[in-house]
Amino acid sequence: MTQALNLANFANNLNTSGQTSNSGLQNSSITVNAGTGLSGGGTPSLGGSVTLNNAGVTSVSAGTGISVSASTGGVTITNSAPAVTAGEAKAWVTFGGGSGNTAGTVYASYNVSSVTQSSTGNYTIAFTNALTDANYAAVSNGTWDNTSSANVALVGPTYGTQNTSSNCYVSVRNPYSQAAFSNWRNYVAMFR
Repeated sequence: MTQALNLANFANNLNTSGQTSNSGLQNSSITVNAGTGLSGGGTPSLGGSVTLNNAGVTSVSAGTGISVSASTGGVTITNSAPAVTAGEAKAWVTFGGGSGNTAGTVYASYNVSSVTQSSTGNYTIAFTNALTDANYAAVSNGTWDNTSSANVALVGPTYGTQNTSSNCYVSVRNPYSQAAFSNWRNYVAMFR
């Protein structure tokens, strides 16, 4: 079957440059639909424009140490985990041992939320952000008292208690008798 092409109607819509106007076309506009999370859109004529806007993020999730604010418009993602690299201390703390100060008082720290004395000379160091695992090295020392800095207390792992990725357990011992005791200050750093 042969169908005749009606060129007369098309020819009547040509301008002097040989182009036709939008009204001479079968479809003189397009439709733009705003999808999920977008607003705007519409039906602009050919050659026109339309604006699409972010109407709201449909979902945002964050991993450990990452916080997210705002569910519409601009979204802020913040890394609150400590930035460390291999070989740097993952956590460290200077804390009181209870002789001339309050046991467990934190004087300075990095990635340590608290120090708690569980018994004379035994302490739990809690990390603000957990370490990768419990396979870290805890390096420590302590001072006997605030007047005789030459005397050093022995600070090491608590016998029978395994470190975890969230806590480090240390014990302070008298260097002469090996008995647990309250000293002046302790210094502990964790490396991984």
